[in-house]
Amino acid sequence: MKTITIPEKEYNNMQKNILELKKKLELLQDSEFIKKLEIAYRYFLQSNKPQKYQNKISIKRGSAKETITYIADDFTEPISDFKEYM
Repeated sequence: MKTITIPEKEYNNMQKNILELKKKLELLQDSEFIKKLEIAYRYFLQSNKPQKYQNKISIKRGSAKETITYIADDFTEPISDFKEYM
């Protein structure tokens, strides 16, 4: 097998990362932690489900009848502020 040399600082960082990963793995073996994680996951799934009984709005032709009470005579005329863009 080939021997590879790395800087001491890099080696120490790798050892630190390994220790952190070991601690995280120990948490996954803790039954209390697993139960709490499962409960949190269930709550997360419930909050992301689309609600079945949302109020739906039905829009039909003529549904705005008598809502718009006035339209200016020059409604379709070009607006003077935008002449330079046209």
